Amino acid sequence: MRRLAPILALLFACTCTWGARAGLVRMDSARKGEKELLYLPNGKYLKAISLGHAPLVADLIYLWAIQYYSDYERADRYRYVEHVFGDVVAELDPRYLDPYWLGALILTVEAHELDRGLKLLDEGFANNPQQWILPYLAGWECDHAGQYERAVGYFERAAAVPGAPAALLRLEAGMTARSGDLRGALKRWQAVLDNPRGDEEARAIAQRQIRGLTVQADLAQLTAAIEAFARREGHRPRSLHDLVSAGLVPELPLDPDGNPYAYDPATGEVSSPASRVLGS
Repeated sequence: MRRLAPILALLFACTCTWGARAGLVRMDSARKGEKELLYLPNGKYLKAISLGHAPLVADLIYLWAIQYYSDYERADRYRYVEHVFGDVVAELDPRYLDPYWLGALILTVEAHELDRGLKLLDEGFANNPQQWILPYLAGWECDHAGQYERAVGYFERAAAVPGAPAALLRLEAGMTARSGDLRGALKRWQAVLDNPRGDEEARAIAQRQIRGLTVQADLAQLTAAIEAFARREGHRPRSLHDLVSAGLVPELPLDPDGNPYAYDPATGEVSSPASRVLGS
Protein backbone atom coordinates (compact mmCIF):
# COMPACT_ATOMS: atom_id res chain seq x y z
CA MET A 1 0.00 0.00 0.00
CA ARG A 2 2.93 2.30 0.73
CA ARG A 3 4.13 2.05 -2.84
CA LEU A 4 0.68 2.97 -4.12
CA ALA A 5 0.53 6.19 -2.12
CA PRO A 6 2.58 8.32 -4.55
CA ILE A 7 0.64 6.94 -7.52
CA LEU A 8 -2.69 7.64 -5.85
CA ALA A 9 -1.57 11.16 -4.96
CA LEU A 10 -0.49 11.86 -8.52
CA LEU A 11 -3.67 10.43 -9.98
CA PHE A 12 -5.75 12.52 -7.63
CA ALA A 13 -3.84 15.66 -8.57
CA CYS A 14 -4.27 14.80 -12.24
CA THR A 15 -8.00 14.43 -11.74
CA CYS A 16 -8.18 17.83 -10.05
CA THR A 17 -6.16 19.66 -12.68
CA TRP A 18 -7.66 17.97 -15.72
CA GLY A 19 -11.15 18.40 -14.31
CA ALA A 20 -10.50 22.07 -13.81
CA ARG A 21 -9.13 22.35 -17.35
CA ALA A 22 -12.11 20.59 -18.90
CA GLY A 23 -14.51 22.86 -17.08
CA LEU A 24 -12.65 25.95 -18.12
CA VAL A 25 -12.68 25.02 -21.76
CA ARG A 26 -16.46 25.28 -21.59
CA MET A 27 -16.41 28.64 -19.91
CA ASP A 28 -17.54 31.74 -21.70
CA SER A 29 -14.69 33.52 -23.49
CA ALA A 30 -15.47 36.69 -21.58
CA ARG A 31 -13.82 35.11 -18.55
CA LYS A 32 -10.73 34.14 -20.46
CA GLY A 33 -8.46 36.45 -18.47
CA GLU A 34 -9.33 34.63 -15.24
CA LYS A 35 -8.64 31.13 -16.43
CA GLU A 36 -5.03 30.90 -15.41
CA LEU A 37 -6.03 31.49 -11.80
CA LEU A 38 -8.47 28.56 -11.87
CA TYR A 39 -6.57 25.89 -13.73
CA LEU A 40 -4.97 24.57 -10.56
CA PRO A 41 -6.12 24.35 -6.97
CA ASN A 42 -4.21 26.26 -4.34
CA GLY A 43 -0.75 24.83 -3.65
CA LYS A 44 -1.50 24.42 0.04
CA TYR A 45 -4.64 22.42 -0.82
CA LEU A 46 -2.72 20.14 -3.19
CA LYS A 47 -0.06 19.63 -0.54
CA ALA A 48 -2.69 18.56 1.96
CA ILE A 49 -4.09 15.93 -0.41
CA SER A 50 -0.72 14.72 -1.68
CA LEU A 51 -0.52 12.00 1.00
CA GLY A 52 2.93 13.17 2.02
CA HIS A 53 4.31 13.19 -1.54
CA ALA A 54 4.16 16.91 -2.32
CA PRO A 55 7.50 16.93 -4.23
CA LEU A 56 6.18 14.27 -6.63
CA VAL A 57 3.02 16.27 -7.21
CA ALA A 58 5.17 19.38 -7.74
CA ASP A 59 7.10 17.50 -10.45
CA LEU A 60 3.85 16.57 -12.16
CA ILE A 61 2.43 20.10 -12.02
CA TYR A 62 5.69 21.55 -13.32
CA LEU A 63 5.76 19.21 -16.32
CA TRP A 64 2.07 19.80 -16.96
CA ALA A 65 2.57 23.57 -16.82
CA ILE A 66 5.37 23.44 -19.39
CA GLN A 67 3.31 21.24 -21.70
CA TYR A 68 0.31 23.57 -21.72
CA TYR A 69 2.14 26.87 -21.49
CA SER A 70 1.68 27.57 -25.20
CA ASP A 71 -2.08 27.03 -24.94
CA TYR A 72 -2.45 30.44 -23.39
CA GLU A 73 -2.74 33.61 -25.36
CA ARG A 74 0.33 35.79 -24.95
CA ALA A 75 -1.42 38.27 -22.69
CA ASP A 76 -2.40 35.53 -20.22
CA ARG A 77 0.76 33.43 -20.18
CA TYR A 78 2.75 35.46 -17.72
CA ARG A 79 0.19 35.56 -14.92
CA TYR A 80 -0.17 31.84 -15.52
CA VAL A 81 3.59 31.41 -15.02
CA GLU A 82 3.52 33.43 -11.81
CA HIS A 83 0.57 31.45 -10.47
CA VAL A 84 1.78 27.95 -11.33
CA PHE A 85 5.50 28.38 -10.74
CA GLY A 86 5.41 30.97 -7.96
CA ASP A 87 2.33 29.89 -6.01
CA VAL A 88 1.33 26.32 -6.67
CA VAL A 89 4.67 24.58 -7.22
CA ALA A 90 6.53 26.71 -4.67
CA GLU A 91 3.96 25.87 -2.00
CA LEU A 92 4.14 22.18 -2.86
CA ASP A 93 7.94 22.01 -2.86
CA PRO A 94 9.73 25.27 -1.91
CA ARG A 95 13.13 23.63 -2.57
CA TYR A 96 12.35 22.83 -6.21
CA LEU A 97 14.65 25.27 -8.02
CA ASP A 98 13.73 24.76 -11.67
CA PRO A 99 10.35 26.56 -11.58
CA TYR A 100 11.92 29.66 -10.06
CA TRP A 101 14.62 30.14 -12.68
CA LEU A 102 12.54 29.00 -15.65
CA GLY A 103 9.61 31.17 -14.63
CA ALA A 104 11.94 34.14 -14.15
CA LEU A 105 13.49 33.51 -17.56
CA ILE A 106 10.07 33.56 -19.22
CA LEU A 107 9.02 36.72 -17.40
CA THR A 108 12.23 38.66 -18.04
CA VAL A 109 13.14 37.52 -21.56
CA GLU A 110 9.78 36.85 -23.21
CA ALA A 111 7.49 39.15 -21.24
CA HIS A 112 10.14 41.84 -20.62
CA GLU A 113 8.86 42.05 -17.04
CA LEU A 114 12.06 42.35 -15.01
CA ASP A 115 10.42 43.08 -11.66
CA ARG A 116 8.08 40.12 -11.93
CA GLY A 117 10.93 37.80 -12.86
CA LEU A 118 13.08 39.09 -10.01
CA LYS A 119 10.21 38.60 -7.59
CA LEU A 120 10.13 34.91 -8.51
CA LEU A 121 13.89 34.56 -8.02
CA ASP A 122 13.64 36.44 -4.72
CA GLU A 123 10.97 34.01 -3.58
CA GLY A 124 13.17 31.09 -4.55
CA PHE A 125 16.15 32.50 -2.67
CA ALA A 126 14.03 33.18 0.41
CA ASN A 127 13.02 29.52 0.38
CA ASN A 128 16.54 28.33 -0.46
CA PRO A 129 19.04 30.75 1.14
CA GLN A 130 21.91 28.32 0.51
CA GLN A 131 21.42 28.50 -3.27
CA TRP A 132 23.67 31.35 -4.47
CA ILE A 133 22.71 30.57 -8.06
CA LEU A 134 19.33 32.33 -7.70
CA PRO A 135 20.60 35.84 -6.84
CA TYR A 136 23.42 35.22 -9.31
CA LEU A 137 20.85 34.75 -12.10
CA ALA A 138 18.94 37.80 -10.87
CA GLY A 139 22.14 39.84 -11.09
CA TRP A 140 22.65 38.95 -14.74
CA GLU A 141 19.03 39.79 -15.55
CA CYS A 142 19.58 43.24 -14.01
CA ASP A 143 22.80 43.60 -16.00
CA HIS A 144 20.99 42.78 -19.25
CA ALA A 145 18.41 45.43 -18.36
CA GLY A 146 21.14 48.01 -17.73
CA GLN A 147 20.30 48.24 -14.02
CA TYR A 148 23.86 47.89 -12.78
CA GLU A 149 23.40 49.11 -9.21
CA ARG A 150 20.64 46.58 -8.75
CA ALA A 151 22.88 43.89 -10.24
CA VAL A 152 25.59 44.74 -7.70
CA GLY A 153 23.15 44.06 -4.88
CA TYR A 154 22.24 40.64 -6.24
CA PHE A 155 25.85 39.60 -6.86
CA GLU A 156 26.70 40.79 -3.35
CA ARG A 157 23.90 38.63 -1.98
CA ALA A 158 25.12 35.63 -3.98
CA ALA A 159 28.73 36.11 -2.84
CA ALA A 160 27.63 36.20 0.81
CA VAL A 161 26.25 32.64 0.66
CA PRO A 162 28.63 30.21 2.44
CA GLY A 163 30.49 28.17 -0.14
CA ALA A 164 29.70 30.52 -3.04
CA PRO A 165 32.48 30.78 -5.69
CA ALA A 166 35.14 33.40 -4.97
CA ALA A 167 34.71 34.65 -8.55
CA LEU A 168 31.45 36.31 -7.48
CA LEU A 169 33.51 39.01 -5.78
CA ARG A 170 34.89 39.91 -9.19
CA LEU A 171 31.37 40.22 -10.57
CA GLU A 172 30.50 42.56 -7.71
CA ALA A 173 33.53 44.73 -8.47
CA GLY A 174 33.04 44.76 -12.23
CA MET A 175 29.36 45.60 -11.98
CA THR A 176 30.08 48.38 -9.49
CA ALA A 177 32.41 49.95 -12.07
CA ARG A 178 29.71 49.63 -14.74
CA SER A 179 27.30 51.47 -12.45
CA GLY A 180 29.70 54.44 -12.50
CA ASP A 181 30.84 54.13 -8.88
CA LEU A 182 34.58 54.02 -9.57
CA ARG A 183 35.69 54.54 -5.98
CA GLY A 184 33.31 51.82 -4.82
CA ALA A 185 34.64 49.52 -7.52
CA LEU A 186 38.19 50.17 -6.32
CA LYS A 187 37.25 49.01 -2.82
CA ARG A 188 35.64 45.86 -4.20
CA TRP A 189 38.65 45.04 -6.38
CA GLN A 190 40.86 45.55 -3.35
CA ALA A 191 38.71 42.98 -1.55
CA VAL A 192 39.32 40.58 -4.45
CA LEU A 193 43.05 41.21 -4.19
CA ASP A 194 43.02 40.59 -0.43
CA ASN A 195 40.73 37.55 -0.57
CA PRO A 196 42.66 34.51 0.77
CA ARG A 197 40.45 32.21 -1.32
CA GLY A 198 41.49 33.87 -4.56
CA ASP A 199 44.05 32.40 -6.95
CA GLU A 200 46.95 34.05 -8.76
CA GLU A 201 44.87 34.78 -11.83
CA ALA A 202 42.21 36.55 -9.77
CA ARG A 203 44.85 38.62 -8.00
CA ALA A 204 46.48 39.58 -11.31
CA ILE A 205 43.11 40.69 -12.69
CA ALA A 206 42.43 42.68 -9.53
CA GLN A 207 45.79 44.46 -9.76
CA ARG A 208 45.15 45.50 -13.37
CA GLN A 209 41.66 46.69 -12.55
CA ILE A 210 42.85 48.67 -9.53
CA ARG A 211 45.49 50.37 -11.66
CA GLY A 212 43.05 51.30 -14.41
CA LEU A 213 40.23 52.39 -12.10
CA THR A 214 42.59 54.50 -10.01
CA VAL A 215 43.50 56.53 -13.08
CA GLN A 216 39.87 56.79 -14.22
CA ALA A 217 38.64 57.87 -10.79
CA ASP A 218 41.43 60.42 -10.33
CA LEU A 219 40.91 61.91 -13.79
CA ALA A 220 37.16 62.14 -13.19
CA GLN A 221 37.73 63.87 -9.84
CA LEU A 222 40.25 66.37 -11.23
CA THR A 223 38.19 67.12 -14.34
CA ALA A 224 35.09 67.81 -12.21
CA ALA A 225 37.13 70.10 -9.96
CA ILE A 226 38.56 72.00 -12.97
CA GLU A 227 35.04 72.55 -14.32
CA ALA A 228 33.83 73.74 -10.92
CA PHE A 229 36.80 76.15 -10.68
CA ALA A 230 36.06 77.55 -14.15
CA ARG A 231 32.39 78.13 -13.28
CA ARG A 232 33.33 79.92 -10.07
CA GLU A 233 36.31 81.97 -11.27
CA GLY A 234 35.42 82.46 -14.93
CA HIS A 235 38.64 80.84 -16.16
CA ARG A 236 40.47 77.54 -15.87
CA PRO A 237 43.04 77.03 -13.12
CA ARG A 238 46.62 77.86 -14.10
CA SER A 239 47.82 74.68 -12.38
CA LEU A 240 46.29 71.77 -10.53
CA HIS A 241 47.59 73.27 -7.27
CA ASP A 242 44.95 76.00 -7.70
CA LEU A 243 42.32 73.33 -7.10
CA VAL A 244 43.77 72.61 -3.65
CA SER A 245 44.00 76.33 -2.83
CA ALA A 246 40.36 76.76 -3.87
CA GLY A 247 39.30 73.88 -1.61
CA LEU A 248 37.98 71.83 -4.51
CA VAL A 249 40.24 68.82 -3.77
CA PRO A 250 41.93 68.04 -0.45
CA GLU A 251 45.22 67.13 -2.12
CA LEU A 252 46.52 66.25 -5.56
CA PRO A 253 46.54 62.50 -6.20
CA LEU A 254 49.45 60.64 -7.75
CA ASP A 255 48.97 58.11 -10.54
CA PRO A 256 49.63 54.37 -9.90
CA ASP A 257 53.30 54.88 -10.81
CA GLY A 258 53.68 57.58 -8.16
CA ASN A 259 53.81 60.46 -10.64
CA PRO A 260 51.69 63.66 -10.64
CA TYR A 261 48.98 63.97 -13.27
CA ALA A 262 49.79 66.22 -16.24
CA TYR A 263 47.59 69.27 -16.82
CA ASP A 264 47.16 71.47 -19.89
CA PRO A 265 45.63 74.82 -18.81
CA ALA A 266 44.90 75.74 -22.44
CA THR A 267 42.49 72.83 -22.88
CA GLY A 268 41.70 71.89 -19.31
CA GLU A 269 42.71 68.29 -19.97
CA VAL A 270 44.34 66.08 -17.35
CA SER A 271 46.30 62.99 -18.33
CA SER A 272 48.74 60.36 -17.17
CA PRO A 273 51.05 57.90 -18.98
CA ALA A 274 49.71 55.25 -16.59
CA SER A 275 46.38 55.36 -18.41
CA ARG A 276 48.00 53.70 -21.42
CA VAL A 277 48.44 50.45 -19.48
CA LEU A 278 45.04 49.72 -18.01
CA GLY A 279 44.62 45.99 -18.53
CA SER A 280 41.26 44.25 -18.70
